[in-house]
Amino acid sequence: MSFRPMGSTARSPQSYHDDVAKRPPPSPSNKAPPQKKLDVRSRSLLDEPSPKSAPGMSSSGTVAEPYPVNATKEIINKETFSQLQDLDDDETQEFSRGMVHDYFNQAETTFSDMDSAFAAKDLETLSSRGHFLKGSSAALGIVQVQAICEKIQHLGKRTDPDKGTDPDKRVESKEPELSRDEALAKIEPLLARVKVEHADAVRWLMEYYKALDS
Repeated sequence: MSFRPMGSTARSPQSYHDDVAKRPPPSPSNKAPPQKKLDVRSRSLLDEPSPKSAPGMSSSGTVAEPYPVNATKEIINKETFSQLQDLDDDETQEFSRGMVHDYFNQAETTFSDMDSAFAAKDLETLSSRGHFLKGSSAALGIVQVQAICEKIQHLGKRTDPDKGTDPDKRVESKEPELSRDEALAKIEPLLARVKVEHADAVRWLMEYYKALDS
């Protein structure tokens, strides 16, 4: 099964990468900007140029590294991604493709929710949305998004995730470690960064499935 167009114009992974990566979080005093919905089935990967290094399965049966944005950074945890593919029934990889499709749409919706929550200084929603996307990204091995969302989750509870001890235990304390303004100040750059990391993961996954379909 390929990701086929459904009545919309195809966009390249690079154009989507650039669009998401450059999108900053809104100011807390401004209304959050509208977010675009991403449907992976709305573009045909077969129409995209071939990556410089085609991804796929290596001779040993492990996931090969596709053309990455930053070769020194782990974008996808290949062990986790391989375990997901073990659940596929046949060569169409329908199950894992469906998981990827759902994640793309979940991430776009969650980013919109986070931007609105940040504009409203709603730390509780930022925490819950961070927790949600942390789980969705972890299921696919999208490690950078997972790590940032975990930080947003704890900061939304006014717990500093960089203090070195287990934030899950510290959050149970009666007194918050950060003021609301301090927590928001730490969350703001993370909202920008998580979109960049998400865009890198989108390109990795789209190039991977494109190579399988070629």
